[in-house]
Amino acid sequence: MSSVDKDVSQTPTAPLQRWQWLRPMLPKRLQPYLRGLRKRTQWRRWTRLSEPFRTIFPYTQVNTTRQRNLFRLSEIIEHEQIPGAIVECGVLDGGAAALMACVTASSGRAVHLFDAWEGLPQATPQDGEHAASWTGEVVGSPARVAAVMRKLSIEPWRIMIHRGWFNETFPITNIPQIALLHIDADFYEPTKLCLDRWYPHISPGGFVQIDDYDSFAGCRMAVDEFLAGHPELTLQNFGEVPLARACYFRKP
Repeated sequence: MSSVDKDVSQTPTAPLQRWQWLRPMLPKRLQPYLRGLRKRTQWRRWTRLSEPFRTIFPYTQVNTTRQRNLFRLSEIIEHEQIPGAIVECGVLDGGAAALMACVTASSGRAVHLFDAWEGLPQATPQDGEHAASWTGEVVGSPARVAAVMRKLSIEPWRIMIHRGWFNETFPITNIPQIALLHIDADFYEPTKLCLDRWYPHISPGGFVQIDDYDSFAGCRMAVDEFLAGHPELTLQNFGEVPLARACYFRKP
């Protein structure tokens, strides 16, 4: 069951790439720094933001509405003392992770970050016809993750980096309790892996936010299949703008 509008028949199976002709000419390792530089030139946007949103602006592709919902959910788990760690699957440059870590500074809860930092994995048929062009793209930087954590004075001992593909790192990582899980995995297989592996460890009252539900058909399929097997869950949304809202659910 879902309060999110499921009529997405006219939505492309993946977002169209900007500067597609230029991407093959640029070394992948430069993507994080060029992305950050491009965002810093948008000074009219980031100078109007309050902290910590201003600091994280060059370090995340998560839109402002979804950032604000992560902020709100982080406040709820602190206020209600929901036990468990913060887990992010798909970290990129660390802006969203730093935001959640900043809001939960008072509890000092652990922050587990999973990413291969090699771009998106191989697309599968479930991801649709437009997804293949994203394979290997959107490369993040663990160095930039560390930089934004320092800017927000996040204690290093709180941050656990799990570098590698999810099918490699998930089986060897034990996180007994999770209060907030942020999935930014884009494609079907990694989103399914995240939900199957970590939902059993979500504390009652904990949250799962999925970044790409409205953007990537494979992600949407994985979430819909998961929710079909969990009728106790209701997919909710925060924000009113189509394709920009935050989609999340809370474990009873």
